[in-house]
Amino acid sequence: MPEPAQSTDIVNRLFGAVDRRDLEAYLNCFTADAEYKAGNFPPVFGHAAIAEFGSRMIPLFTKVLHNVQNVWRSDNIVICELELTYHRKDGKIVTIPCLDVLRLEGDKVKSLRAYLDATPAFAS
Repeated sequence: MPEPAQSTDIVNRLFGAVDRRDLEAYLNCFTADAEYKAGNFPPVFGHAAIAEFGSRMIPLFTKVLHNVQNVWRSDNIVICELELTYHRKDGKIVTIPCLDVLRLEGDKVKSLRAYLDATPAFAS
């Protein structure tokens, strides 16, 4: 079984890239054919579709920060409990709970499913 440090390494690389708004570093965390599903949005597959999803979301906020609360790992599954803080362009700051399930293939994410209700981040 992989060391716990490896679990936090992928989590730190993945969410750190989002926090820095570095889409290329974010994509580098995924396998070429990865599945990505966030909240109620339909799943997307592969780097091009993940990049398109990210490029639609990035401009909506001045920044998004991930505050990881807990990380658990069993074989190739990593579960992260976290809070997402969205800094909206209107100046409002919204924090919502989230649970992510990552399926790894080697040191890359094969599947990411983020369970959250992002409605408050988009509400007027």
